[in-house]
Amino acid sequence: MTAPMRRLFALFVALCAGCLVAATPRPTPRPPLPVPTVHLNFPSDKPTVLIYPFETASGLNPKVGTQVAGIFAHAMTQAGNITILPVPSGVTRSNFLTNAQAKKADYYITGYVTPIGDTASVVVQVVSVQSGVIAFSQTSQVSTINDATSLALTSHDAILQMSGTNVNVTTTESATAAPTAAATNGAQFSLGHLFSHHRTTTAVVVTAAPSTKPARGIILVAVRGATSVPASQLAHATQLLEHDLAAHFEVRGGGGRISASLSTAATSICGAQRDNTIATGELVEQHLGGLRPRTNSIFTLQIWTCFGDVLYKTTESNRDIARAISQSVAAYVIAHPNNS
Repeated sequence: MTAPMRRLFALFVALCAGCLVAATPRPTPRPPLPVPTVHLNFPSDKPTVLIYPFETASGLNPKVGTQVAGIFAHAMTQAGNITILPVPSGVTRSNFLTNAQAKKADYYITGYVTPIGDTASVVVQVVSVQSGVIAFSQTSQVSTINDATSLALTSHDAILQMSGTNVNVTTTESATAAPTAAATNGAQFSLGHLFSHHRTTTAVVVTAAPSTKPARGIILVAVRGATSVPASQLAHATQLLEHDLAAHFEVRGGGGRISASLSTAATSICGAQRDNTIATGELVEQHLGGLRPRTNSIFTLQIWTCFGDVLYKTTESNRDIARAISQSVAAYVIAHPNNS
């Protein structure tokens, strides 16, 4: 084969190879793989709370307890950052914990309502479902929707603090009105109609001062407190205590503060008037930080006999010192109407 023929043949082979390559089908590109949806199932940052109808004192319509629970549920829902389960009915106290566990609640709220005239003393207890123990409790005198809402928001904040939820709480105006009581005067709408007209039987109620006070009087000793409580605050608390006690009993001063224990100083305080009792109190100011910083006044009322024995002791807590003191006195009047 001559040289020109060899070059022509090589060119022909190259052209055929190019045609074969061009004729070979290109592989179809694979579609991108779908990105899987991952469900990590992280627990919710919001604690879940179950509110039971509050128990009511004898003679008070049980619907009042459901009304108070409804106000709590509405206020805490509006405040946000907590999941509130529907208020249940027909669950006995012995089954509160097991029912809350079944509902997968983190906390449950229960409480008591005791009528005091046209107001009520409301005890709130927040129970940890995990441990079954009371994690937070407070007693407050309630007469308006605003009072009940304030108590609910205090429980709301306590739950967030205990659960370690670091969020900003914004309480809206709608938290001051509850659907269970059609308010016609805003948050100050009185709940007295719940505590008075709905009683089914006669209940023990503290109303106005008695027409005749008990013969056994009270000797008042100045309220004491920690060194952090200003002396002016202790003097004010003493005046408030005297005012509330004097509405029901004959009261006279006991000569200022007593440094010694009342069990040993009772004889010198009473002197020849051994049939009286001795009243004093202790004030602690609790500064609570967190989402809404506030100060609670914790007041402990003590009633002693002139023989150095404790007759009665109770502790009440409220943002308003006057209410904390009046609640403690009201509780004593119910328990010992004759100061004996």
